[in-house]
Amino acid sequence: MRRDYFTCVFLGLVAGALMFVCFKPLYFTFQGIVPRIFTVFEILMSLLYTVFFVFFLPFFGAYRKKTWVNFGLAAYGFLAFVPKWFYPAPEAITGDNANLISSLFAMLLRGIYDMVQAPFAATSALIGDKAAMALAYWILPLSLLWVLFFKVARFYRNAYLTEQLAPRTAHGEADPAIERKPKPEEIINKPEPEVLGTVIQAPSSAASPEEVAKEAIRSRMANGNVKISGEPQQKKVRPPVRKVNVRLNASDEAIPLAAPKKEDGVIHLGPPPADSGNGASDGVIRLGPPREN
Repeated sequence: MRRDYFTCVFLGLVAGALMFVCFKPLYFTFQGIVPRIFTVFEILMSLLYTVFFVFFLPFFGAYRKKTWVNFGLAAYGFLAFVPKWFYPAPEAITGDNANLISSLFAMLLRGIYDMVQAPFAATSALIGDKAAMALAYWILPLSLLWVLFFKVARFYRNAYLTEQLAPRTAHGEADPAIERKPKPEEIINKPEPEVLGTVIQAPSSAASPEEVAKEAIRSRMANGNVKISGEPQQKKVRPPVRKVNVRLNASDEAIPLAAPKKEDGVIHLGPPPADSGNGASDGVIRLGPPREN
């Protein structure tokens, strides 16, 4: 992703410069200046290109720590110096000692020079020819100087904040008792601070059904509501029942009832009659089959 910033910025600068090449004839060429009149549209586009790629984008990339953006700008700015540094000598291009490879290389460098200088040609109507030609050479140093500037500024800012946050004594030196690193045994034996309030700890992983069941059994055991199957259970021994002979008085004897009456085919059974001494009360009452309705 960071390398994509480099590629996009470099190709964006090249595409923008090629758009200005379409405005013919070219004002800045390697051989010299070709005077012509610029339109308002061309001047506005040239100003927009200059402000965005020369001044704003190097500052913004360095401020937002997009270093690859500044590297893409620096690579394009390096193209402006290539024709000056590597252009062949006139003897290698013209004359009897002319070389085909040198001629092709010189033609390529002239095309690079025309492409790099084309976006800044219209600004010459506002700031002059020399200043407009120098704008192409500002891209490389500005893209690198802004990165260096922000790195140094952040370094000193962090150092200043660290110094301000570190406690100091009255003599201006750091307190060695505070700044020294604690020993491992001091860290191990250090008591944990007391927590005020309720601390809720989230489980690190979802509990399995077996763990949930075990936890429920533990909670019930703590409350005394569950018995462990492995332990022997003690049965409660009921006291023995003693047999007692109860004598009934005359008032406690059963009241004899009349024999059952037969009404509408329904046999009403009542208690047997009182024993008269002949064993009639021990007889069996025979019932007939049920009537069909």
